[in-house]
Amino acid sequence: MKVRYLGHSCVEIVGKHHILIDPDFTRDPQPGVEYICISHAHNDHIDRVAEVTTGLVLAAPDVCEIAAEKGVPKERLRPIAPGEQVANIQALEGFSQVDGLLYTVMTYLFRRRPLEPGGTPLSFLIEDEASVLHIGDAHDAQVDVKPDILCLPWRTTPLWSLRYQGAVTEMARRIDPKYILPVHYDMPPSDADPTELQALLEVETLVGSGWHLFNDHNLL
Repeated sequence: MKVRYLGHSCVEIVGKHHILIDPDFTRDPQPGVEYICISHAHNDHIDRVAEVTTGLVLAAPDVCEIAAEKGVPKERLRPIAPGEQVANIQALEGFSQVDGLLYTVMTYLFRRRPLEPGGTPLSFLIEDEASVLHIGDAHDAQVDVKPDILCLPWRTTPLWSLRYQGAVTEMARRIDPKYILPVHYDMPPSDADPTELQALLEVETLVGSGWHLFNDHNLL
């Protein structure tokens, strides 16, 4: 099994199946994607979904509707709810921020544009040679799983950045993965240094744009 980060919140996994998570990538995935998982419908998680011309899209029903509006054929949409499983992919409750007055106002003030619809958030657990948990851009995911790899959003915020990063690292300690794959750290003006996580969490951090290879739950 191999896994790599493709920019923004996008992660590619090739193992039992070829899986792409949150398809707003800055580096292209390999051809032949079989499943596309979408944590929520903000553009930095879904915007390039129609450019991936293969694969079944797994997302909440309202997020599937947004994917259809972006050009994904309806026969490739598979609405899914927490607790459901498709192949080796399990949908879990999502905790990405998609609305709320404070979040909406802060997004408008600092991005100078309205917040796009986020739909119903989901998290995804992929079981393979190593298990992978993707929580979107949640900073407080209350999930009762112990993955080998946690895809952890890492960024700065316009206000209270240390408080936000403290919440993220506390969540990571609670989930207690063997490895951290940082995501979401390369989006100015909220970009951050993913190498900081190694010292903060004392967990091996998978950085860089290349593939990370796993066998029997361990990094090769």
